[in-house]
Amino acid sequence: MSKFSSLASEQRYLESTIHFLFEECKSVHNENTSVLRDRIRSLRREERREVVKQTRDGCSPLFLACKHGNVRVAELLITECDADIEQRGLYEVPEDRSVHCVTPLWSAAVSGNLAVVKLLIRFGANINALSDTGSTPVRSACYMTHVEIVQYLVEHGADITKANYNGGTCLINSVQSVTLCMYLISKGANVNARDIQDKTALHYAIQEHRLETTKLLLKHGADPFAKSRYGDDSLQLACLKGAHQIFEYLKNRISYSAERLAEAHELIGSTFLDEQNETRITILHWRLAHHIRQRESVYIEKKPVLPPREAFGNAVEFHTIAELDNIAADVDSMRIQSLLICERVLGIHHKDTLFRLMFRGASYADSLQFQRCIDLWCLALEVRVEKHSILHSETCVTAQAIVKLLLDQLDKYIHMMPNEIVDQDIPRFQDVYKYLTIRPVHRKQQENFDRMLKCITHLIYLLVTTANTDAKKQLVATAVTELVSSNIRSACTNDTLLHLSVSRLNVINSGYFSDDNNLTVIFPSLEVVELLLSCGADVNVRNESKSTPLHIASMPYNFNVRLVHALLEHGAHLDQPNKADDRPMNMISGNPGNEICLMNYISLKCLASTVITKYRIPYRNQVPKTLEMFVRQHEV
Repeated sequence: MSKFSSLASEQRYLESTIHFLFEECKSVHNENTSVLRDRIRSLRREERREVVKQTRDGCSPLFLACKHGNVRVAELLITECDADIEQRGLYEVPEDRSVHCVTPLWSAAVSGNLAVVKLLIRFGANINALSDTGSTPVRSACYMTHVEIVQYLVEHGADITKANYNGGTCLINSVQSVTLCMYLISKGANVNARDIQDKTALHYAIQEHRLETTKLLLKHGADPFAKSRYGDDSLQLACLKGAHQIFEYLKNRISYSAERLAEAHELIGSTFLDEQNETRITILHWRLAHHIRQRESVYIEKKPVLPPREAFGNAVEFHTIAELDNIAADVDSMRIQSLLICERVLGIHHKDTLFRLMFRGASYADSLQFQRCIDLWCLALEVRVEKHSILHSETCVTAQAIVKLLLDQLDKYIHMMPNEIVDQDIPRFQDVYKYLTIRPVHRKQQENFDRMLKCITHLIYLLVTTANTDAKKQLVATAVTELVSSNIRSACTNDTLLHLSVSRLNVINSGYFSDDNNLTVIFPSLEVVELLLSCGADVNVRNESKSTPLHIASMPYNFNVRLVHALLEHGAHLDQPNKADDRPMNMISGNPGNEICLMNYISLKCLASTVITKYRIPYRNQVPKTLEMFVRQHEV
């Protein structure tokens, strides 16, 4: 056998050994471990070290063996191949499908492989090695409720006080198990440790309806008055989560004021209505709250007293049993009462108040009460803008939902027969105009910025469509002129409103609707383009790729003869190149649908500038400065 044949044979043997190794590492039976051992031992020490450094799908052989509980294979790789016991791999947690970059010990601990954990600790694995989220093996084992593994790791030096990057502790991760919580507390776990949301283990126990864990934590000093970042203490959280047993336990164990108890009954009644549609239980809690308020010598007033809101139909809260009985006969009135209670008790900025506003609005949309939906969602948007900014992700989601609903309403109206048209079916001008003035003022959170810019272009379209008087049209012109003068652009591609208005890719979708695959395509829109140009939009403005609106409009999927003609009539340059040296002249002339005589829009000055830039003829400081700028526009 020649030398080359021998080398090829060795290479094939090495590759088959690597393949065999990976397959054996994933096996749960270890039937071929002795065969694997013989193959490994037939390799030189350097080859063995190289073999165990190999990875497949981000995982080394040792990592896979530890993950699948193959303790014999894992020991073989460590002792015979000098495998790196800290070499990280990718682990997918089955419960939430999240993928983490972790050590073999972390993988074994989360997988529940105690024998592998013992092996790795014996060979000196870092017991407190952090995952990519800052979680130790013991903390993650707590989440999986592997009690024996947690105990073994703690006994061998695991730090149960080490939180992950979000502040989550071992105790917070263990609220599903009373046994595990008792063990951690006995080892010194801090029952009042907080995560980045200012939540303690008690908060998590309550939100998961863990009554026995709640009792244990309170018994060992958990603070029932500790508030989360959202202002929720134990009693309020129990009400918001509908944790009825915990609610009753807290009432009986902790001394609360009569006003606090009344508010708690009102709030948990609201939750039963909104979350479980339990109208009977809701009325029961609201009656109890009323009795608590009036059993004192002086009726305990509901505070703060809030002014009526148009979004709630100017409704006010009930103050007598007779008023409550009237409300009980009308589920819709009950739902408005629920929103009033949430605003008073939680505050309008509380995340649960905002969630219920959005949820109730969606319910109105489902029942075709679109104006009521718009009123509630507009209120939610105002609050989110006030609390966060126009660029916050939740604000963007809310804005997209509103604009999508308005567009759907308009589309429905357009396709109606004349005898079917009712005024309230049309999106109201005031609903659209009010939100055009809410816009981003700085470049942060790029994706959200660009979403909001798309919302703005669609709002302009809605304004053009709904402005049916001269006064309204003047308001639109003023608002759009201010927008144009502020020169807002998309954060990713530097597109202006004019660029977006000529693009078919400018669409609005929303997670609040199930038909997002059937998007209504509004753009390119001649009406919006003409409005923007009349309000001072620069027809030759360039984006990141140096494309003008005419470049975008000249693309085959965007092409509209009337729109392209409008841009040319406002001075768009046909021969202005972008970064790819594409020129609208060539794009339009090659379109079979073109009917425009392009020579009417080509000037001698443009032709001269094209020749100068094409042949790199020096022109700087040789022509007037105004002409220099014009020629420069024709450069690639």
